[in-house]
This record gives sequence, C-alpha cells and structure tokens, in this order.
Amino acid sequence: MGNANNLDRDPSSFVGSWSSNGSVRSAASVDEAPAEGNEREEFEGIVGRSEALRKALNLVRTVAPTGASVLIEGETGTGKELIAQAVHTCSERKNRSFVKLNCAAIPGGLLESELFGHEKGAFTGAVTRKLGRFECADRGTLFLDEIGEIPLELQPKLLRVLQEGEFERLGSTQTQRVDVRLIAATNANLAKLVSEKRFRGDLYYRLNVFPIGLPRYGIARRIFPTL
Repeated sequence: MGNANNLDRDPSSFVGSWSSNGSVRSAASVDEAPAEGNEREEFEGIVGRSEALRKALNLVRTVAPTGASVLIEGETGTGKELIAQAVHTCSERKNRSFVKLNCAAIPGGLLESELFGHEKGAFTGAVTRKLGRFECADRGTLFLDEIGEIPLELQPKLLRVLQEGEFERLGSTQTQRVDVRLIAATNANLAKLVSEKRFRGDLYYRLNVFPIGLPRYGIARRIFPTL
C-alpha cells in the first residue's frame, strides 16, 4: 500500500551514521558529508545530501512539532532509529526522555512488563516494583522498534494507552496516566498483517498517522559491498 510519504527507491537515499574511525555503523545511504549548520544539530548522526534523504528530513521537520504518532517503515539496517531520534530532537519534547525498546528482542511473556511495568509479586520473580517504558517516557518520546512483533493479546492495551493515555501496571488496579509521543518502526508489511488478522486494524491506523518510508537495505549493499 503506497503513500505520498514513501521515499524513492534511490541508491543514494539512505540514512546512516559513522563511527570515529570512518566506518559505516548503520546501513543507511550516504553520499558525501553531513549537513551543515542547524541541520547538523537537528540530525546528529545522519549524513548525506541525496534528494531522497532531504525528502525524509523534510518529513521529519513537518511532523516533529505536531506531536502526531509516526510509523517508520523500512528493512533492518535502514536507519529507522536515527530518523526516530531526529523526530524527537526536532520536537518540543527534545529536552525530555527518548526511550527505546525493540519489541522483537523481548520474549512475548515479558513484553507487557517491559512496556507497562509491574508491581511487586505480580508474577514469579517480580521481587520489586518496576516502571515500564511508557512511564519512563512520560512527557517525552517512546520509540518502539519492530512494532509488528507485539502479540495480538497485548495490542488492545497498547491501543488504549495511545487513545486514552492510561494503563495499569501488571498486578495493579491503579490507573497510571502518561503523556507520551509514540514513534513506531517496522520491517514488516503491517497492512498485510492486518488483512491476515495478525495485527489489529484499529491499532495500525492509530500508529500510521504519519508514515515515513525508508529505502531497502539491499540497495545499500551495492554501495557498501563490505556490509
């Protein structure tokens, strides 16, 4: 499903960061040098002057001050986290927390606790109260990578916090309220997952308020064959 915010599949259109020794840390495209002046401050870690990259950064500038949810789509290694960080840095929340979580890296049974926290004794091994990522990101930004990996049974709770700004920790009946800007990323086709009933349609549309598409990692390997 296409949209106006998807970038051209241009080999020079990747987003990337450089390590101190000049090697590429993330598979995003680069052409020459980092942007200068204010752009260098706004988009720290992002280099390149291609037209497609400029389009992506213009989308970042457009959506950052609005507070809208953002869905970043692209294959692994295309710089989705860098774009998410840029949205946060250009927003009114830039002096607040930028909290990250890779949903694919957390076992399904522990993901609810990671997102929403738990009370002491909520389950075996819960020896102390733990704040979840939403509470840690209160008044800031939460970046959820690989959002398509969230189990169906947990999606209603995520939808509720996006709609109402409230949830309960595991093992608690007390409602917590937060003000969090959500940026999600995926390497999956969420629209297809919705049609296959593997992802909730109402959650997808809540996440997909402002989509930003990034170019395919496979093209980057033609530019950087050693990756």
